Amino acid sequence: MTLFSFFFLLFLLCLHALAVSPAPAGRGSDQLALLSFKSTIAPPRGLLASWNTSTHHCSWPGVACGRRHPDRVVSLRMASFNLSGRISPFLGNLSFLRELHLGDNHLAGQIPPELGHLARLRLLSLRVNSLQGSIPVHGSWRMHQPHHA
Repeated sequence: MTLFSFFFLLFLLCLHALAVSPAPAGRGSDQLALLSFKSTIAPPRGLLASWNTSTHHCSWPGVACGRRHPDRVVSLRMASFNLSGRISPFLGNLSFLRELHLGDNHLAGQIPPELGHLARLRLLSLRVNSLQGSIPVHGSWRMHQPHHA
């Protein structure tokens, strides 16, 4: 095997390793979930203007991130934000979420079953909306029932 062939093979192996590596969870995944949620709602003009890729999602209105995992969303507090639209199923990707406050808005449609994927969720407020369906109960919620306000 020539030296060129050896380095070419090494290059291909490295390229393959990069191609099959999973994307890291965290900032990107939580930010994408929040931006997907934003795309399904109609907030009052300017309210979520800072919800974009040029600012860190942990500084967005209504969003709080964790201390131990500073890029992971632990609380989404958007009660009484005068939001209309639907709840995005992508909120189910916020795997560190402990509190979801969406009450007192004008949200409609089905409650996404993907909310049942939020194993750390402890408080869920969806009251005073026009939502249909039941609150999904999956996984660890059976041991730790979230409080539904």
